[in-house]
Amino acid sequence: MLCICRLLVLLAVFSLLPGVFVVNVQARDETPAAASQAEKSPKQRSKKVYTNEDLSDLKNKTRINQSPPGNPSSSRPPGKASGIDGYRDKQGHDREYWQQKMRPLRKRLEALDSQIAAQQTRYNQLNATSGVKVTRSGKMRASSSDTRVQVAKRIEDLNQKRAEVRKSIDELEEEARKSQALPEWLR
Repeated sequence: MLCICRLLVLLAVFSLLPGVFVVNVQARDETPAAASQAEKSPKQRSKKVYTNEDLSDLKNKTRINQSPPGNPSSSRPPGKASGIDGYRDKQGHDREYWQQKMRPLRKRLEALDSQIAAQQTRYNQLNATSGVKVTRSGKMRASSSDTRVQVAKRIEDLNQKRAEVRKSIDELEEEARKSQALPEWLR
């Protein structure tokens, strides 16, 4: 019987101890520093949700270092373009200059690519016996039409021309880079 009483007392003590620790921890948290942190944490956690009304209000505000929305050209001197529209490279060339230099090279490259594709198709259609004719007497004669070797030679010549045009384009891009032209001007 004595054992049972001791056991009940121990259980009661252990069941009350966690409550004492919780009360003690809560009392420590109620210090002034903890109270100020508790006040700041909800503010830090709350986020601003922007609505369409907020965005329309932003449109009407004048930003720093910008002209008013109704009169964008008032801060710009007459005859001078601002921003990217008025940009020129070191030699004073603009977008149109570089595009005029690049356009013929691009067209030539496209033409060569289409010619190479056509010749490659022709080459694939030819086989070893195409272009060879057998006479009535049984002799073999080469015809005057294209042979596989001739087409291969034309493809090789076109590839060399394409390499030269590609080299010209690369040189022009390098020249534009050195003169600080904008990359999109060459596209």
